[in-house]
Amino acid sequence: MAVSNTNTDSLLFGSDGRGYFITARGSIRANLCFPLRESLLAQLDKGRGAPAVYVDLSRCDYMDSTFIGLMVAIDKRLRKASGGRLHLMQPSPACREILAQIGLQSYLVIDDEPIDLPPGMEEVAPVSEKPGADFILSAHEALMETSEEAKRKFGLLKEMLERKLRKEKPPQGTP
Repeated sequence: MAVSNTNTDSLLFGSDGRGYFITARGSIRANLCFPLRESLLAQLDKGRGAPAVYVDLSRCDYMDSTFIGLMVAIDKRLRKASGGRLHLMQPSPACREILAQIGLQSYLVIDDEPIDLPPGMEEVAPVSEKPGADFILSAHEALMETSEEAKRKFGLLKEMLERKLRKEKPPQGTP
């Protein structure tokens, strides 16, 4: 399917011999990145040995912690499978600030040089329903492994998601 340039909050996905490419535009939240997880991780699990994943953040003005956790999980999968890396390309000032708040500016590879995107990148269709707690939990677990700062920031969320998956009620006085 051809890329539509009318959607302001969107992810585009493509690949060529250099690896996989993602372009993030606008605000990227869990409902947008969930389908990307399924398609990209499936490709990486097939053992295609992608040398890298490039994420263009030049037109991204917000990314939630689930999307950031997914990027960390992809980076870890690449490192383990092929020694490759995930590259955050030209992060916008807003994205740089978010990465700094979580302490990821030195954990992930950040490139300020533009990269030629492959032709025929396709828009990743967002899901209409909310992504499940298991997806959000796995993204945050990956994120929490990157720094003590991330562990502190997302520890309570992790506990709440684990309880939800076990169908437990939170202790009295917590949300």
